[in-house]
Amino acid sequence: MLLIGLLMIGLAGCTSLPAANTVKLKVMTYEKENRYFNHQYGDMFHAENGSIKIQLVRPKSVELEKTASNYVETLKQSIEQEQLDVLYLSIDDYKRLSAAGFLLDLEPLVARDHYNIDTIYPSIINFLREQGGGKLYGFAPTFQRQVIFYNMDLFEQYGIEPPHDGMTWQELIDLAGRFPTDGDEQSRIYGGFTSFGLDKESPLRELGTRIGLSMGLKAVNLDTMQVTVDTEGWKQAYEQAQKALSTNALYKGEFNTDEDFDEQQLFAKGRQAMLIAEEPSWAYSVLDYIKSGKSGVKPFRVGIAVGPVDPSNREITRDLNLGNDYVYAIRASSSNIDAAWELLKFMQGNEIASKLARRPDHGIPSRMGQTSDYYGINLDGFYHLTSLPLSNYYDDPDSGMITDEFKEKYEEIMYREWTQVERSQKSLDEALQTIQRDAQVALDEANLARKVNEKNGGKEPDKSMAKEKMTINWDDFKTVPFK
Repeated sequence: MLLIGLLMIGLAGCTSLPAANTVKLKVMTYEKENRYFNHQYGDMFHAENGSIKIQLVRPKSVELEKTASNYVETLKQSIEQEQLDVLYLSIDDYKRLSAAGFLLDLEPLVARDHYNIDTIYPSIINFLREQGGGKLYGFAPTFQRQVIFYNMDLFEQYGIEPPHDGMTWQELIDLAGRFPTDGDEQSRIYGGFTSFGLDKESPLRELGTRIGLSMGLKAVNLDTMQVTVDTEGWKQAYEQAQKALSTNALYKGEFNTDEDFDEQQLFAKGRQAMLIAEEPSWAYSVLDYIKSGKSGVKPFRVGIAVGPVDPSNREITRDLNLGNDYVYAIRASSSNIDAAWELLKFMQGNEIASKLARRPDHGIPSRMGQTSDYYGINLDGFYHLTSLPLSNYYDDPDSGMITDEFKEKYEEIMYREWTQVERSQKSLDEALQTIQRDAQVALDEANLARKVNEKNGGKEPDKSMAKEKMTINWDDFKTVPFK
């Protein structure tokens, strides 16, 4: 009996050993219900790594105002307070925290484990190193980029050469113009080429802005704090858009509801030759719609091409977007670095990439070499050419120098002026001059308010000393972002 008892004690000790060695890994999340992370990564990781248990934590820092003067310190304190191991960061916070020495350099771990990063899309690795001051501090398992989906059957039917990688906006506009423009609105074919349709309220603003951004143009120069809209580059971009819209080859529709989708998504209905999607994951919902038969047309073959490109360098696009996942990094002072590294390796590994490739709703896997037969689209096309970060109006969106108040006023000015041009109430040159003048006034006021705010330690300035704030009721505009 004594021997049996000793054996029972020994067996009990053996069964409890794995639990004693279990590592609790705290992973930062913005979610309240944690469904996305577990569906994408957590469930699979737990199935293969029983000794590492993930605890998802939503720190108070997710509610911080990023323009506050003490933002970085408060963010760090929040993360330290929660003792987070793996951080889920926007690219802005990744840049801030890596510069502050708060993130773990992954390069030594990559070298130690001979972990292959050569098959990760080079544009992403280069971008993360650039934002990390030359070092790699994190991984981005998925990304988005602008891609041209096209109806192969329509191009074949009309005997037109389909789009290819490296085309400029002007070349795509010219290509769209080769399709017939006759017929009524209920049956005619359009050459192209937006996801949600050009903003009906101001298609000139929408298309002209996209053309300019693809060329690397900006609205504000942060070095001089000067608005840079009334320039030859922006004038050419809007002239190009104005001419393109006059051809009647581009569909100028918009929709917000499922009913509108049925009626207005002409690419899905086989009536639009090209669809330019800033987020390919959204375009897959269009493909679902085609396959469902709801569009009322026979499913057709779909091809993809990367673009539009910068006319000054056809090897690059300005469309890299880290999508839903942002960046996963390790806190430099984490006491669970090895376990955190195992999670990052898994999330950036072939197994997860293969899963994501089967149905890339939440982004394209950044690990290349995966296959996907969804609608016959080869994922290899998404990795063609060099993709630079998704361009915006401003040189440095994480600097805090461009306030939300200015952005709102700028959009209001843009909408007002380009609407007048489209109604033939102003010339293009007059609109650019007015935008330049009024936006500069708004920038100067916002810059002064920002400096006062910083001087007050991040507190709001005395409202009695400030001019009345301009507000915009965006619901009145009913516009849809260009995709």
